[in-house]
Amino acid sequence: MLSKAKATCQRRKRRAGAFVAALALGAVTPEARADPIRLRADAIADTQSETMSPTGLVVLQGQDRVRPWLDAEGLVWAGAKPDTTGDVLVLALHVREPHGYGDLRVGRFVVATGAVFPVQIDGADAVARTPWGSSLEAFGGAPAVPRFGSRSYDWLAGGRVSQSVASVVTVGASYLQRRDVGDVSNEELGADLAAAPLAWLDLAAKGAYELASPGLADARVSAAVRTGAVRTELFASEQSPGRLLPATSLFSVLGDFPSERAGATIRWRAAPRLDVLLSGAGLWVGDQPGADGWIRSTLRLDDRGEGSVGVEVHSVDVTGARWTGLRLVSARPLGRSFRLSSELELVVPDEPNGRGAAWPWGLMACSWRNRLGWEIAGAVEAASSPEYRYEVNALARVSRTLGSP
Repeated sequence: MLSKAKATCQRRKRRAGAFVAALALGAVTPEARADPIRLRADAIADTQSETMSPTGLVVLQGQDRVRPWLDAEGLVWAGAKPDTTGDVLVLALHVREPHGYGDLRVGRFVVATGAVFPVQIDGADAVARTPWGSSLEAFGGAPAVPRFGSRSYDWLAGGRVSQSVASVVTVGASYLQRRDVGDVSNEELGADLAAAPLAWLDLAAKGAYELASPGLADARVSAAVRTGAVRTELFASEQSPGRLLPATSLFSVLGDFPSERAGATIRWRAAPRLDVLLSGAGLWVGDQPGADGWIRSTLRLDDRGEGSVGVEVHSVDVTGARWTGLRLVSARPLGRSFRLSSELELVVPDEPNGRGAAWPWGLMACSWRNRLGWEIAGAVEAASSPEYRYEVNALARVSRTLGSP
């Protein structure tokens, strides 16, 4: 019961974690300031009060301003406990043709193209484009495994071909085949469409069909209309978790419950600095109907939108997850160097089942940045959820940009 609310609390915990300081890489000499190579290094530390076990994440990004067609990035998970080995999540070199006719990525990264399901690979991804709007993408490699472990003849390959017509319509077709111990474990054929036939109308559709286990894996269609200060979007989607998740997933073992969703989202520019969003959808999870709806209002405190306040009311009525929640958000710059933000949520479940009549969640964050490229941020989160009576999390982040400003 209330599984969706619990999942939301967990996502908040991972997202908010916190931000206070860690460490950056060295000082910059006058010679380094003139160097065209630009490097950004981030060190992030996360501590949860239940276990007091720190976690770490190191982010590296490098860019050559003399050769802007070349950049590299790395994302390293530093482990959750002293005896836990870290792992490389992303380590890739990206090369772009200066005129936009091609791209090449090599290393470990996530491929997300067309309608096929995103995958993390150790391999290469190449894209070629023509002046008349055609593009061809091909990728291949081995599915990523923890700590670059061994593989038993596991590999995947795929690609996408697309065509744009007068910047009005783009159609594409994609394909992905994945093998496990040499046997086909996943094979998808997808198609996608994006069109803007009129200045006030946007259309989009995509769908993926699973060939190894025949059936529709994922599909979505939408149509958006803009009339003055109002934008209205109608959408419908269908997903089959059993075909999207690997065969070894526990969710696949427990059962495949396709879900369908149909609804509309309306955005209204009520005033130059005030936006109002309203969304509602009908849900079908397996054979159980449900509903999901929310209304959100955001007021920008300045013309650039650097400061804002917002309020949201959200309600979910789905078997196993029925609740209503209120969310308050604020963000405000304090001078030129500091920025303060806060969020507060209160969820009231329809069926608390002895786990509290209401679940509060709050986050307070502050960041500081100077002209030399240093940035320090910290946040503290506190919550009460169905899983924990109370919990406090903190996250620290320090980053340093090296190179020419």
